[in-house]
Amino acid sequence: MKKSNGGLFIVKYNHCEKCKRIFNTETWIGEVHTYNGICPSCMAGEQQENQMQKESIQDHVINKHNIEQTENVTYVHEIPQSSPIELEKTLFSRLEQMVNDVLSKEDSMDVLIKEFKIELLDKARERIEETFQSFDVRKIDAEMIVDYAEKKFNYLSEYKDYIDNVVKKLQDNPKMNGKTAIEKVFKEAMANMPKNCTKDVLLDKKAMLKKIFGKAEKWYNIYSDTKDLFEFGNNMVLHPFKKIQKKLSTLPFYTSIN
Repeated sequence: MKKSNGGLFIVKYNHCEKCKRIFNTETWIGEVHTYNGICPSCMAGEQQENQMQKESIQDHVINKHNIEQTENVTYVHEIPQSSPIELEKTLFSRLEQMVNDVLSKEDSMDVLIKEFKIELLDKARERIEETFQSFDVRKIDAEMIVDYAEKKFNYLSEYKDYIDNVVKKLQDNPKMNGKTAIEKVFKEAMANMPKNCTKDVLLDKKAMLKKIFGKAEKWYNIYSDTKDLFEFGNNMVLHPFKKIQKKLSTLPFYTSIN
């Protein structure tokens, strides 16, 4: 207890909430003990502990990153380097799945077709020149296979759009027969041919449409029993790709790969 000029007064004792020691006093009416605040010694200790935890977390993050980088580098080194011809074979072996991806994700069919023309058909022509002598009769057969695939690729985007329109007609009118829908799409497309193009362009467009119509009718006979419209549409679009896949797989420089 302390004495002031006017008499006696009582001290307020501020205790450290961690170590319970008194770290400060102040004048107060009545004797009071509080346990709020932290003394300088405990404050320094807490700051040091926080710094150590922070450094520990940083070290953990850095170590984890280094480990992941090492694993990635190791993984890259472990991947066998594929030859160009193996990559080409992998590409056409995945053809059907890639088309399925286009159908389900609504990606561009045009991009897929362009990729196959550049990365597969053009490369296949190079393989033919590398594999066969000019007088080898097998060279002609191989060229015919690539020509067959290329001709089909030339109309597959338009063919997909055609089948999409057929499926839409069947959705709008569930009682309509599939063959009837194919015919209606053909007649409407012929009637809506652009009028502002040259005669040669118009004839080419009509010839392409007639080809697609003929293919759609022919391949419809294979899938006419398919009840689910989504499955029907996918099967119709996939069919020419499957034929291309089957043809290309007979090329000798691809079949020789185990």
